[in-house]
Amino acid sequence: MDLAMALADIADSISMQHFRSRMLSVHTKADLTPVTAADCEIESAIRARLRRERPEHGVLGEEFGADPAAGPWRWVIDPIDGTKSYSRGNETWATLIALQHDRQTVVAVASVPAFGHRYRAMRGGGAFLNGDRIHASAITDISDVMLTHTGLPGFARTGLVSRLADLAERCWDARGVGNSLTHLSVARGSADIGWTSRANVWDFAALALIVDEAGGRFTDRSSDDPLMGGPGVSSNAALHDTALAAAGLDA
Repeated sequence: MDLAMALADIADSISMQHFRSRMLSVHTKADLTPVTAADCEIESAIRARLRRERPEHGVLGEEFGADPAAGPWRWVIDPIDGTKSYSRGNETWATLIALQHDRQTVVAVASVPAFGHRYRAMRGGGAFLNGDRIHASAITDISDVMLTHTGLPGFARTGLVSRLADLAERCWDARGVGNSLTHLSVARGSADIGWTSRANVWDFAALALIVDEAGGRFTDRSSDDPLMGGPGVSSNAALHDTALAAAGLDA
């Protein structure tokens, strides 16, 4: 955990240096998603630190792919989750860092520096926001639910707009806040169901453990498509079957 937090410190120093800079360069990748110089700089810096301190560990990052290791340990990095928000000067982005053992996340950090938020979790040790323990909500009635979700274009591309609309109609309110805040909101109890239309393992690895350790549940289907990923659904413990059914997923 100490190393994961140090990696998040490195990421925050780089991301905030570039945030809202008029000199920030943005490019479009082959998958038509944006990448900034900050994304690449953060991932490069994290990989360099890990090469020095954990050379036997593998690394999987969004920008530079897999650097496998012979052993069971792997770091999964998303340098900026929410690059579109970041590049437009919005605060709804995060750096996601997960340490996995045999593909199971055991340490997770999600840093949201534009809000001054740092989430962390260790398997079996609970979830925390800025040092205070957090808990998923106890809402049980769908009519009282705050639903958080990713952007509508992703639901349109995956043919899920009608399902999202049907679920939102049943809920007390629904808000699009981006991938990280969708699920971190569930972990801290300020939302009750979170739904990402489609994302990859680096988008979910850290968030899933934080939600689970906060007493919620997270279904990660990022392995549905090796290139495009799959959906992710989080909720408090009471609502997960309802959330999965609404998303058209098996329990």
